[in-house]
Amino acid sequence: MSEERLLHRPIYGGVFGEDGRYALASMPCVSRGLYATRYMVVQPQAGVVLSVSEDKVQALALARLRLHAANDKHQGEPIAAEQAELWPDQPLLTATPAPAPYISRRRRAIYEHSHGHCHYCGTPLDLTGKWHVEHQLPRALGGGDDTLNLVAACVPCNLTKSDSTAIEFVTRAGRAN
Repeated sequence: MSEERLLHRPIYGGVFGEDGRYALASMPCVSRGLYATRYMVVQPQAGVVLSVSEDKVQALALARLRLHAANDKHQGEPIAAEQAELWPDQPLLTATPAPAPYISRRRRAIYEHSHGHCHYCGTPLDLTGKWHVEHQLPRALGGGDDTLNLVAACVPCNLTKSDSTAIEFVTRAGRAN
């Protein structure tokens, strides 16, 4: 146990006795990905841990039970204590899956209206991938943002189309083939 991280204070009374040989210790830890405190009832001089819990009351109750049981069994005999595993070996920080990217209703509707393909060349598009919401009649030429003017387009088609109309782009692309 690391002495600089382990804070403890003596416990007096009841099964713990009046000599302060048992202590309630606390140590910061990470539990289920969150910062937490682990409580232990220890006998510092002997290096024995009687109980461990993330709840102080539960750690004290478990230590009382063990001391009662040890006193009942071993009236006057020395107690042979075996140190159990304090906590299982688990990674402190676990990777959580990344949340699904947010896709606006408008973008999803345009993708579905285009049946998941580029409006101009027919290339299949991925809803969460890279593609543009394209204005068939560019805004620079008076086109609006209404759904009849918007289509899904792959990046190369949209960048090549630039500020030409959809008809101009298709006829230019038709001559190039």
